Amino acid sequence: MTTLHPLRTKSRKISWKDNLPHSTDYDDRFFQPNAIEETNEVFIQGNNLLNRWKNNNSRNFKIGELGFGFGLNFLMTIKKWHEESTKNNDMWLDYISIDCYSLKIKDFKKVFESFPELKEFSEEFIKSFPIETNGYTRISFPKYKIRLTLIIDEAAKALESLIKNENNKIDAWYLDGFDPSKNPAMWSDSILKKIANLSNKDSTFSTYTAAGFVRRGLEKNNFKVNKVKGFGNKRHKLQGVYTNDTRPHKSKQLPDKVAIIGAGLAGSCLAFKLAKYGVQVDIFDKNKELIANPMASMYPKFSLGTDARSFLLTQAYFYSYKFYTEILESFVNTGILFLNNNADRDYWIKRINKLDRDDLFQNITAEEINSKNNLNQHYDGIIIKYGANISINELNNKLLNTKNIKIIKDHDFIKYQLEEKIKIIFKNDRFYDDYSHLVICSGDSLKKIIPNIGIKYGAIAGINEKSLHKIKYPINGDGYVLPESNKINWAGSIYSNENLFKNNAIDFEEIIKKNSHILSNQNKNNIKRSWIGTRASLPDYLPVAGQIENNKIFTIGGLGSRGLSLAPLLAEVIMNDICNIPSAISNEIRDAISPLRFK
Repeated sequence: MTTLHPLRTKSRKISWKDNLPHSTDYDDRFFQPNAIEETNEVFIQGNNLLNRWKNNNSRNFKIGELGFGFGLNFLMTIKKWHEESTKNNDMWLDYISIDCYSLKIKDFKKVFESFPELKEFSEEFIKSFPIETNGYTRISFPKYKIRLTLIIDEAAKALESLIKNENNKIDAWYLDGFDPSKNPAMWSDSILKKIANLSNKDSTFSTYTAAGFVRRGLEKNNFKVNKVKGFGNKRHKLQGVYTNDTRPHKSKQLPDKVAIIGAGLAGSCLAFKLAKYGVQVDIFDKNKELIANPMASMYPKFSLGTDARSFLLTQAYFYSYKFYTEILESFVNTGILFLNNNADRDYWIKRINKLDRDDLFQNITAEEINSKNNLNQHYDGIIIKYGANISINELNNKLLNTKNIKIIKDHDFIKYQLEEKIKIIFKNDRFYDDYSHLVICSGDSLKKIIPNIGIKYGAIAGINEKSLHKIKYPINGDGYVLPESNKINWAGSIYSNENLFKNNAIDFEEIIKKNSHILSNQNKNNIKRSWIGTRASLPDYLPVAGQIENNKIFTIGGLGSRGLSLAPLLAEVIMNDICNIPSAISNEIRDAISPLRFK
């Protein structure tokens, strides 16, 4: 199988006729002019979805699709779900779709000019349009109670990555690849076997094809197959049901009340996501007041390999960007600047330029940087076009002031006891019980469970000086300087393994030195504010997020310098695990960030 790079995507070869696309890769059309009727008959009626949605007793219903294409089946499914499903219940639709080509927005818009009946849903999709990357992209549409997990990868590899997680079991399949005679790899016995392994009891499938080897392959893998009248001028199509009910089914306790230790960024994101899903959450913090880092920047220093870490950093960054744009009214996309100020940074920038992704990256000269930001420095650089700095206090207030969340301060976690329900014990003989799940998101608390985790002490400086107020975006060199907020430019940072900041006696000389291309000793005299905090990290520079014990005890931690870029996606992952939702990340990433990897 081909090893993909997260940011080096493949482009479809397409010819157009009457705004309808034809694949020159497979010499086949994507759909017929009457594609709305075809999708409704072949996939929605073929899987008996309207009746099944009405009679579904689960919290969610899961559709799996091979061949996302331009998203026509997905938008038609949103339309039917929105129109026909019981609108007043709490059920969500999870739609997992696999394609080997990413989707280009110009092609998407061109296609849906021909389908005005889907205008409302195509416009909603455009608002959350996925940035072109390989691997997983998770997009939620709360308005319709739908989650899309779009996987850009070879079908075999994508299906294999889904198999190991019980939450990914599918209730209905749309098998919508190109003509089996032109794309036989997608209809191979290996693929059909993986589809069977991912099927729930009584899972259905439907497909436009009636090819004999496809029918035989499905029957061989425990599907009861019916050959029925085809759509339009097609004589037949296949539909059926998975009949293997002998596999052991692991029952999973759904959450009724979840405890979270630590009201930092990871804990707050998780509490928000669980609460929005209707789960009661108690979030505990050892501090008497929740005082967060006053201002921080997203940190998109992508790792440019093909390993799990590279995919995680890419996926998490763009997921976080979408998350902040949706929940923070004050979020303004400025982009992030990295100065080419040392040999390592120069090598990194050259590798980014080889990706040929003008949609994501822009080279900028020292003269342009200085002109835009009222500076006098001599480094060129590169701008990542998505990103900004964020007030962490504002973000946490937005996240935690949500229905279903209770904040409990001044509680220093000691340990938990896991029986039928979870009991949590704090200092001074205080305890709380009656929780179905516990998630530990505090670095200090995690040290009791993962001794490898390291805690560093750090400080940043707030400078009040008009000459810096024209800085337009976060500027990263050896340190960083952020745009002005409330007449303060925050600059960072000092870090140490020891608490060197007792009594707030901080020497900010190192911060000035790290940012000497922008700051000087004159700026040091105008440092009016400071902030002191801690940062948790692990020896392999990856975070932890996952199960600790018995599908009831979980953790998120070790986010290091990438808290803003990692926390929303890792919170989504843990919320998915707790609530029996398909995974937002691949199994390869899940293994790489597992808290059990140090045992």
